[in-house]
Amino acid sequence: MSNITTNAKNQHISENIWLLYKEAYFYPLMPIHHYKNGAIISVWNTHGHQLSRKKNTSLQQKYIALLSRLPSTIKYLYGGNHDMSYRELSVCLDLPLTLAQSISKRYNQRAFYYLVDGKITLYNSHNLAQFYTFNDLITSRLRRVTLPSKNAALL
Repeated sequence: MSNITTNAKNQHISENIWLLYKEAYFYPLMPIHHYKNGAIISVWNTHGHQLSRKKNTSLQQKYIALLSRLPSTIKYLYGGNHDMSYRELSVCLDLPLTLAQSISKRYNQRAFYYLVDGKITLYNSHNLAQFYTFNDLITSRLRRVTLPSKNAALL
């Protein structure tokens, strides 16, 4: 029983990290009508660790090659802070929630976003019981700004 409790506790994202995920904005790389349904999953910075551009590029190529086998169109976007000074390349895929969770875990992401008719819910990749549904639609979190030349998400 103690192992179950320990495992459940380890799968909980701490409040300070969870708050950062709840402050996310997105920079669409396609027309915004493509972002109404599906999962938004980062393909950078696995395990919540900041990685180099070279390592992230290698990961994104590997992950995108695997995702291209799915019967869902890959839509690209950045997920980051309000001014996009911190941003991670992400994909949006129209998938069932359980498959989105499986992919997010496989790609070593702590959390992912899930869209249903433009409504956003943030999920813990390892514990779907930890979630947060945003009060606003994805359209209010899409940012078309000039991307800063420096990206704080990269080492």
